[in-house]
Amino acid sequence: MNGSVRKPSFLGIGASKAGTSSLRHYLKQHPEIFIPDDDKEPGYFCRGGDDSSIFYRIRTPEAYFGMFRGVRDEKAWGEITPHYLDSPYAAQNIRDEAPEARLIVSLRNPVERAFSLYQMNLRNKNHNRGVPFLEAAARDPWMQSAYFEGLSRFYRLFPREQILLVLFDELSADPAGTVRRVFAFLGVGPDFEPDVSKVVNPGGLPRSRLLHLALTNRTSRRVGRHIVPMSVQNRLERLKNGNLQVQRLNPEERREAAALFRDDILRTQDLIGRDLSGWMYA
Repeated sequence: MNGSVRKPSFLGIGASKAGTSSLRHYLKQHPEIFIPDDDKEPGYFCRGGDDSSIFYRIRTPEAYFGMFRGVRDEKAWGEITPHYLDSPYAAQNIRDEAPEARLIVSLRNPVERAFSLYQMNLRNKNHNRGVPFLEAAARDPWMQSAYFEGLSRFYRLFPREQILLVLFDELSADPAGTVRRVFAFLGVGPDFEPDVSKVVNPGGLPRSRLLHLALTNRTSRRVGRHIVPMSVQNRLERLKNGNLQVQRLNPEERREAAALFRDDILRTQDLIGRDLSGWMYA
């Protein structure tokens, strides 16, 4: 790389299933923010080790930093890859290659996050079909992943003022106010009002699995992005989301699942200086 390479001025580093898709949608609307059109979780900074390839789609610095060639007069430019928080390599890679990037972290009640992941794997991969949530959570390390270890890597390498924490509950309850806080953090006009009516990538299980599979086929979606009119794409997206049925945990399941995350919640709240005790009892 040479001195003319444009490095990202911000990165959304996770967590997965914590509102990052909606946040990306809201940020992308701001005229002073540049997010590449085809940046869906590039994962460039996850590289390292034998198994890290499952996280990253863009592997070379030329391809990654080339994503930002389209920046013109924007004041902030970057991308969002939720796996950066989970990756054991991302924090150091970012420190080495984009040390001035502002970092946005979205955190969600880990019980709700695990349940959302459980539903996503069930509807998209038919994974854990017939296995109750609590049983799946007890044996699936991805569903058990929480925040303290990943956050600690970033706090060791970056000053706190370079990291913005966004709680999923805040984003859900007050998306406009929360996004204004992110705008201010990124140094762009905080008074811009994005359309926050759309929840991107909502959770739930499909009423019709066949319809869901037809609407989420990767090949057809990739081709469709280039040849299908946006109005038709939006209608198909509404049809896909309308086919999803919201599922809820009962209080007993929630209490049992919360026990899996209790220690991590306590350590995380001490690390970030925020009261997260409600996650253990909600």
